Amino acid sequence: MIPNREKDPCGNNYLSVVELLRAADERQAVDKLRAITFFCRTVESKSFTAAAQALAIVPSALSKALSALEEELGFRLLNRSTRGLSLTHEGEVYYEQCRALLQGLEDAEDAARGGNVRARGTLRIGLHPALRVAVLGALGPFLEQHPNITIETVVTNSPAAVVDEGLDVVVRIGELADSGLLAKPLARVRSIVCAAPAYLASAGEPQHPGDLARHRAIIYGRRDEASNAEWTFFRKTERVKVLVPVRVVMRDGIGVTDAAVGGCGVALPIDISVRHLLRSGALRALLPDWAGEQYPLYAVTAPGRGRTPAKVQALLEFVKSCLDQG
Repeated sequence: MIPNREKDPCGNNYLSVVELLRAADERQAVDKLRAITFFCRTVESKSFTAAAQALAIVPSALSKALSALEEELGFRLLNRSTRGLSLTHEGEVYYEQCRALLQGLEDAEDAARGGNVRARGTLRIGLHPALRVAVLGALGPFLEQHPNITIETVVTNSPAAVVDEGLDVVVRIGELADSGLLAKPLARVRSIVCAAPAYLASAGEPQHPGDLARHRAIIYGRRDEASNAEWTFFRKTERVKVLVPVRVVMRDGIGVTDAAVGGCGVALPIDISVRHLLRSGALRALLPDWAGEQYPLYAVTAPGRGRTPAKVQALLEFVKSCLDQG
């Protein structure tokens, strides 16, 4: 029995790191840590099967451990249905506490090493589609430099994914609304208009932004979102907006450059997503005297988790190096 457990605003009892480590029964403390680790992994994996596979145990053992944890706590953590798993309200609060607890233990280990912090553990990251090639395509040296890190990625630009999907960080392009999340600026990126040489050979090369109105355009998002089909260009003090004729729509943004390489028309991707294609000649940059719009690139994390974990810091330094390669 652990005395003096503090209650959260919902009236639930939660363990702190100190309380856990003061547990009279050492075996009980170990089992509690194990159950908490299982719980966090299940939330982040969104299924018993995926979590059990990651933890190298059978799903039935995982389910049994979580049921025992719920029985001890006296409330349900997870809603189980044929459509999958979801957190109860109490489970959401408990999950945040557990993540902080596990991070606290990791910090304690680092402190015990005299500040010799190692980047280790599973790193769950969300990446804007434009960063897939620039970051994931250069990930090999990062993994060699950090042999104790395992990577899990989700292609997303949603900052809420750090909470909804249990990610450590989301590398996002675009301004962040006031959401209570933490956003660290990393760089600024720019859109660039481009097309395949074969398409330009048949359709001609635009000399002014206004010429784009006579070309086929590839956009991401929805056709009824006017901003996706209204492209803006700058030259010194000039600013020109062009409403482009949309012929191909990529709802998730991932296939824009693929369609451009295939000769579907002109596209306006983020510059870092096509650097390799411009170098190889698969795409050609257009309107060299005009610049596209700039956007901020942020690292988004959840608040209240103390210092930035070493594995996240290592990733952000790596991402910045990828962006600086030009």
